[in-house]
Amino acid sequence: MKYIIFFMTFIAGVPMMTLAAMMHPAIPGMLLSTLIFSTSWGASAGIRFVSMELYRGPDRGFEITITDLIALALVLWLLLTKLRSIKWIPPNSLWCLLFMLLACVSTSMASVTIYSEFTLLKLTRAYLIYWCVCNCILAGVDRRYVWFGCMAVAGYVTLLALEQKYLFGLYRIHGPFDHSNTVPMYLNMILPLLMVWGVCDARLGKIFAFASMGAALGMVFCVLATQSRFGLVLSGICLAGAIGYANWRHRGSRTTVITAIMLLGVVVGGAMAAKTVINRFQTAPKESEAAREEFNTAARMMLGDHFFGVGLNNFSDVLSKEQRYREHIVVMKAEEQAGVAHHIYLLTAAEMGRIGLGVYLVIILRFLWMALWGALRGRSVENGLLWGLFLGAGALHLVGLKEWALRITPPTYMFAITSGLIAAWSLRCKAARRAQKRVPGLQRGAGPAQSKKNPTRYAIAPSG
Repeated sequence: MKYIIFFMTFIAGVPMMTLAAMMHPAIPGMLLSTLIFSTSWGASAGIRFVSMELYRGPDRGFEITITDLIALALVLWLLLTKLRSIKWIPPNSLWCLLFMLLACVSTSMASVTIYSEFTLLKLTRAYLIYWCVCNCILAGVDRRYVWFGCMAVAGYVTLLALEQKYLFGLYRIHGPFDHSNTVPMYLNMILPLLMVWGVCDARLGKIFAFASMGAALGMVFCVLATQSRFGLVLSGICLAGAIGYANWRHRGSRTTVITAIMLLGVVVGGAMAAKTVINRFQTAPKESEAAREEFNTAARMMLGDHFFGVGLNNFSDVLSKEQRYREHIVVMKAEEQAGVAHHIYLLTAAEMGRIGLGVYLVIILRFLWMALWGALRGRSVENGLLWGLFLGAGALHLVGLKEWALRITPPTYMFAITSGLIAAWSLRCKAARRAQKRVPGLQRGAGPAQSKKNPTRYAIAPSG
């Protein structure tokens, strides 16, 4: 049945979404909101062909999701109606292409090629989503649709967390995912974005601004309910960074009120959860950290033995079959099928070698730099949103020191989406700065220029 539904959606749904987007100007924005929201549906939003569920690697089949189909419809809409607005080679694309070429080299050397092909398909789909989101923003899709999508994610995951914690009595909620550790990595990417958005965007009315703040606090509750120590610390840093930026770059009564309410909520919530948090830090099992180090040691050994790595998505298979990589393992010795290194950088190095890791680091650092540089180069709304994205991306890549969950489809897609937003808003902010320099009498770093005849009318239209 699921295959029938998938092919019906692909054959009929994609053309219908494309046609609807061409007929009504609001539909592309609604599709973009749904694309963002659909990443929170977890495994229920996709289908796997040639599924190998017993394998312990991150990718276990040729996966296609609802997110992919929506992205395909939006790409077709862009090609059919926005050809002149398309940025064919968005920022960082050449580095992404180089990473794909290295992934292909790694695949050719893998012991089980099909495992690598699973991940190659995911990387291709992720880049398609990145390209799609970047070009949708550049083509004029209003940023409020991004806000709607992020709010839908926050609301849905928060409701699931409340249900799992208070109705089902779970000690560590897992949200829509298979494991609780995925939740902080996924939510922290957009938590500071919504916090900054509620303060900086005057187009959001007071009700929506407070809703944005409430969504951010709801995501903090979700992270707390996972009992993830590192995730909770990063959520706190994201909140503090967002509030600090808002008070620095967007001072005003709105910022003051939201800051006061946020601090009150954090103090009250922190007092209520203090016992649980302290207990979690004190009683966290030492075996978990020992198991992480065992896998990380195996990853270092593989890196030393293989210049181009053991093969994309092949770490678990190699660790299971080659005894010399398992001789030091004690905690997880009884497992016949080995797991994955809980360190995204060591995992990447083990599977793709030092060159693959180097290119991977260049890609993520370039996105971080684009977001940071854009955030500090002006005081517009989009400058502020770039700061939120910078905090979220920083939290994502820091937690990679403890987790490999970025390789799971929902976090991968959310990373592609936020990277597309970084690229698009960075380009728009850069274009706005260039336009401002051409306006006589406008000081560098000031807001949009105003017409001399009508001081309330913008000479440069505010970005969508």
